[in-house]
Amino acid sequence: LLWLFVKNFITWHLLALFLIPFCLCQDEYMEVSRRSNKAVAKVLQSHHQIGHKGNHGNNGNNGAPGNEGAKGDKGDKGDLGPRGDRGHHGPKGEKGYPGIPPELQIAFMASMATHFSNQNSGIIFSSVETNIGNFFDVMTGRFGAPVKGVYFFTFSMMKHEDVEEVYVYLMHNGNTVFSLYSYESKGKADTSGNSAVLKLAKGDEVWLRMGNGALHGDHQRFSTFAGFLLFETK
Repeated sequence: LLWLFVKNFITWHLLALFLIPFCLCQDEYMEVSRRSNKAVAKVLQSHHQIGHKGNHGNNGNNGAPGNEGAKGDKGDKGDLGPRGDRGHHGPKGEKGYPGIPPELQIAFMASMATHFSNQNSGIIFSSVETNIGNFFDVMTGRFGAPVKGVYFFTFSMMKHEDVEEVYVYLMHNGNTVFSLYSYESKGKADTSGNSAVLKLAKGDEVWLRMGNGALHGDHQRFSTFAGFLLFETK
């Protein structure tokens, strides 16, 4: 029995010596395996995350431009800007033409406020509206040229309704320059006119002479006679 006990003790003792290193190696192997598995898991997780991210794709083409929007409301008026600097003084201009001296300011206009029927006589006008220089004689109805020059004359006459026709003559120093003729049946008025440009010497006279018929005159002044100096001549 003693021998059997000793034999079993030695057997279990040897078996224990054999198993202890194996167990220690097994624990170390498990620890190493656990650490390796954790590292592998981290790598796989990182690879899995990278795999899901994917590469950045190319930019697409630009889309077509949109339609023009509606016009906005007019903005408020801006504030008045500051006053600008005064500009430079400009160059002196050219010398102007001389003005008309007082002795060459010659013009007149007369009108008829009453009827006139003195045939073959100078027409006398009842009113003178303009007489610059006083070279139109109100009493005789004649214009006297104060200077040698070219003059413009115009006249307009209304026929009296009691006559059928009227003749009026523009006179220059007693000579007829041209005539005015107006015709209309009795009971009706008629207006005619004429104009002239005359070269006059100093002291020449121009007037209107009544021929046949009669002239109408009232406050509306349908019958008029006017003239003025265009320019002086030498």
